[in-house]
Amino acid sequence: MANLIYQNEGTHLHAVPATAAQAEDVAFEVQSLASAAGRQSAQLDLGAGARSSLFEWRAFVQFATTPVLDEVVLIYLKTSDGVHEDNDDGTTEGAVSAIDKLKNLRFIGAIKVDQATADIEMVASSGGTPIEIRARYVNVVFWNASADALTADVDENGFTLIPVPDEIQ
Repeated sequence: MANLIYQNEGTHLHAVPATAAQAEDVAFEVQSLASAAGRQSAQLDLGAGARSSLFEWRAFVQFATTPVLDEVVLIYLKTSDGVHEDNDDGTTEGAVSAIDKLKNLRFIGAIKVDQATADIEMVASSGGTPIEIRARYVNVVFWNASADALTADVDENGFTLIPVPDEIQ
């Protein structure tokens, strides 16, 4: 009889403001992110040993002012081998220096404005379809392509990466 292969969800890894961070989290200060601006998280070390290469993700934002339907916050992953990053904005949490710095990053999705209301949580996810991440190091990057800034509240904008390794039972 063949073994069954199950999905075994791993520890959630959060990119959130430093004031809300827990031990497994990395800093990601996207509160008040202005229109036509970007921000990257601190670099997340996924580990040197055996680990999942498949991950699901969930991102959430709120706008400070009334956004326009169908505008977006773009989401990218920046990977590294520990020496060479996908752009030269460094490995620490901080502003994306220019829109051109997104060109060599991996686009993974967008949060689309689905309600023209300020202070309403808008969420996007991988929708149950894992993405593959083979690199050991990764930063999350948001680019606010909307006409409105994100809210200043520290717990209303962020990103979660969820390892989903297969497990043979």
